[in-house]
Amino acid sequence: MKKWLLFMVLLSLLGCNPPPKAGFTASDLQQDWVLSKIDGREITQIETRTPISMSLDSQFKATGFSGCNQFMGLAELKNGNQFRITSLVSTKMACIQNEVATVEAVIISALQQWNTTALESDTLSLTTEQHVLTFVPKDLSVPLDPTTP
Repeated sequence: MKKWLLFMVLLSLLGCNPPPKAGFTASDLQQDWVLSKIDGREITQIETRTPISMSLDSQFKATGFSGCNQFMGLAELKNGNQFRITSLVSTKMACIQNEVATVEAVIISALQQWNTTALESDTLSLTTEQHVLTFVPKDLSVPLDPTTP
């Protein structure tokens, strides 16, 4: 009888919480993302008037804005946590502000490298040896200018 009771208790405990999701898939990344931080530092209005962003569609094509220029390419995900964009092309507009040019160079370089990728609580982090880019879903992002809706 004790064994039966112990078995029932263990069985009930196993059904309480679903197992945590191991890794993520390309479909988990398919949405519009807005850059919120580089290396833990918030992106500010001074750096760019338009949010720096990246969108991934159902064919895993990437499009976005890197600070001065639009970009597009093909996204890849391997081993469940390695991400990069290949065949990246962009417009060639000149950056007037040095800060924006620096931010854009970091973003374009980081997106083309294999990144260690984490997706937790609606936050996408792309980590290279040099930088960490942190993105949030567009619908959860805070406007750059708090006076605009």
